Amino acid sequence: MIEITINPGQKIFTVKKGTLLLDVLKQAGVNITTPCGGKGNCGKCKVIVFFSGASKMDLLNSNEQKWLSEEEIKAGYRLACQCYLYQNSTITLPSFTVIEENDSKIRSENKYNLFSPEFKLLVSIKKIFLRLNPPTLKDQRSDWTRIKDGLNNLHNTPHRNWEISPELLSNIPQLLRDNDFSITIVLYQNKVIAVEAGDTCEEQYGVAFDIGTTTIAVYLVDLSTGKEICATAYTNPQFIYGDDVISRIEFVRKDIKNRNKIQQELISSLNQMIISLTKKTGISLSRIYFAVIVGNTSMQHFLWSLPVENLAFSPYIPVVTDSIIQDAQNLPNFCLIPHAKVYSAPNVSAYVGGDIIADLIDIFVWQKIGKILLVDLGTNGEIVLISNGKIWACATAAGPAFEGARISSGMRATRGAIDSIIINRQKIDYQVIGRTKAAGLCGSGIIDLIASLLKLKIIRPDGRLINKEECLESISQHIKQRIITGKEGNKFLVVPAEESATGKPIYLTQKDIREVQLAKGAVAAGIRILLKHAQLEPAEIEEIFLTGAFGNVLNTESTLDIGLIPDIYSGNIYSIGNAAGKGAVKLLLSEEMRTKAEHIAHKIQYVELSAQYNFPKIFAEAMFFDRIT
Repeated sequence: MIEITINPGQKIFTVKKGTLLLDVLKQAGVNITTPCGGKGNCGKCKVIVFFSGASKMDLLNSNEQKWLSEEEIKAGYRLACQCYLYQNSTITLPSFTVIEENDSKIRSENKYNLFSPEFKLLVSIKKIFLRLNPPTLKDQRSDWTRIKDGLNNLHNTPHRNWEISPELLSNIPQLLRDNDFSITIVLYQNKVIAVEAGDTCEEQYGVAFDIGTTTIAVYLVDLSTGKEICATAYTNPQFIYGDDVISRIEFVRKDIKNRNKIQQELISSLNQMIISLTKKTGISLSRIYFAVIVGNTSMQHFLWSLPVENLAFSPYIPVVTDSIIQDAQNLPNFCLIPHAKVYSAPNVSAYVGGDIIADLIDIFVWQKIGKILLVDLGTNGEIVLISNGKIWACATAAGPAFEGARISSGMRATRGAIDSIIINRQKIDYQVIGRTKAAGLCGSGIIDLIASLLKLKIIRPDGRLINKEECLESISQHIKQRIITGKEGNKFLVVPAEESATGKPIYLTQKDIREVQLAKGAVAAGIRILLKHAQLEPAEIEEIFLTGAFGNVLNTESTLDIGLIPDIYSGNIYSIGNAAGKGAVKLLLSEEMRTKAEHIAHKIQYVELSAQYNFPKIFAEAMFFDRIT
């Protein structure tokens, strides 16, 4: 055994010799950036390691030598996913590598007006207080018959087929006699899901989850009033297996035991979030009776521990696309009471999931009579087109570059990330999350940067980053000198080394631009193909809704400038926040909305882009930084 010290915080652990450093950090509850899922091909999981009496250079493998500079090697940097520990070690975590819990907290969104004319509260959970007459020699009805008669009298529906589990029946005798035969029955339709002492009718709550590939958001809601009590978000724990769903599917494919492992990690995170909210609000965990969960098809398969192998290979077949509703006890170790209901929204296909259905529920898609485009941009990109009562949808591989992965100075939208930037002929202005020194560029900052350089003609429409000699005369030397020519092509200096959090310069490279072009091209091509299916021109689109972890924070003008979405009047482009989360709340509060979700899922015409004969040509054209007109 060896002793490992983790700084900051002086956490000390004892582990077996030969333990992977990344696993040690996981054991310590430390989350660090691992976009490639620990394969050693992104170089983002940098930490500083001091070995007792060992030569750091001798221990480096080829992946580390590729991703670490000589200065970093001298400073003791290692890649956590490649470094195995064989002796007592001290680990120091740079701030730009750690994913802090506070970075995962969502800002409380503007309270969404659920009580609009379009929405009616129609909760499936009912609580009924019964004050029953105790049994006598003249009234020897069973305890359960006495309860059923009380329910029938209140419902005015004699002989209704009430259902109850044996485990709840076993608690009833003591509960009745300890509480003077005054109890509250909790019902889902005609099934008793809980029996409680006294009158608890004013306490009934539910939770709505949006399980994103990167972030999980949760909303605690009062089922009686529809009021949002509290909301928060955590990092999806599956990030250690990669930033995209394909990496996580590959992890599950390696060993069937990993299916249960990834399920338990997800459930553990959901439990942590629920318990955190109940502690914050003082609401009892036992008073939460309904959970709604939306997410992409892979996330929902992970939740129910369903096989995911066929999602990754043509013809991309899910196990199920229907909604699922089960008792909480069917999710192993889930923290809600055993018979609380857990509902997951219907999916459309392998890559258009329940989160998109929730998006459409949120915007009341069935009431849309114009030509509407909804683009959900996160680690994955989903596009929905509505026209003349018809709905088309497709999915694109948009995420890695937009989330900062595969970008030389890219990072997630966390503390230290440049999330907005403006460059004119004279200077650069940028904003950093957390108001600290910049550590890298997140997706929205990358889009702003490219849009600015396109306006200055430093980046050409074909994506080429020009030489400084080719710049317009009106551009200042201060900007021109930031264009640096190297063996691997030109790059643009955003932040010099002395001003960055890492002590290394932050660049936008030619390769970075190509990565963005691939992501942008995929989304734009998807939009163009859906428009062809609907026989529409881009200019005919009347409204565009942007949502998702990435889509919600984009600068509209920058998005138009790079040609990501159709070039329509910017006043008709709306960033609608976490529509999937708000849609999940609607599904929680209304049985009617859940019925509509089923209808919408069956109505959508899914377009598989890889099956379109003209997709390669459209994709190649869409990679140009031209406005979509």
